[in-house]
Formats: sequence, C-alpha cells, structure tokens
Amino acid sequence: MTESTSLEDQVEHGTTEARADVFERIRGMLDEWRAKIDELVVQLDLANLDLRDEVHKNLDAVQNAYLAAHSKLSDAKGDACSSLHTLETGLEKLLRDLTLTFEEAQVALRRAREE
Repeated sequence: MTESTSLEDQVEHGTTEARADVFERIRGMLDEWRAKIDELVVQLDLANLDLRDEVHKNLDAVQNAYLAAHSKLSDAKGDACSSLHTLETGLEKLLRDLTLTFEEAQVALRRAREE
C-alpha cells in the first residue's frame, strides 16, 4: 500500500492487520508531533519573556489541535469502518492546522531569539 492510498481504501480493502497498520501509522505521526510540541515547550522556556505570551498562545493552539487529532483517532479505532472518509478528512485538516500553528509558533520563537 502506498502513502497516497486513502485511509478508507486501506481499511475497506485490507485485512485486520492492514487496518491496525493504518491506525499505527497515524498514531506514529501524532507521536512525532508530540515530540515536536515538547521540544517547542522547552524552547519557549528559554525564550525572551516579552514574546512568551505570543508563542505560548500559538503553542496552546498546537497542543489543542494535537489533542483533537489524538482524540479523533482514539474514537475512530472502535468504529473503523463507519464514516471513514469523514475521519480521514477531519484528521488531515487537523494535521494541516497543527502544522500551520506549529510553524507560526516557531516563527514567533525565532523572532524572540533575534530580539
């Protein structure tokens, strides 16, 4: 199965093992984001106090997006075949939002370091 194969196709046409792999792959992506978020928290602790509020606001948004994606994944695992396309679309949007917000937080943090 390729990365471009949709989550729905993988679950619908795959074995139970393939279905578990889909969820594990998504869980792995979320684990990578958790590590990035944790690293950003450490960088925030070292940042200039003046910009901490701005970075902290972005970081809160990143963490909320991560928690929403993680929650959606947990909810979906019990009912993997129901509304799979909606789940995939929602997770993709959450991951895009997570990426954008994380990048905004990194930019604010870099700006804090430059000042």
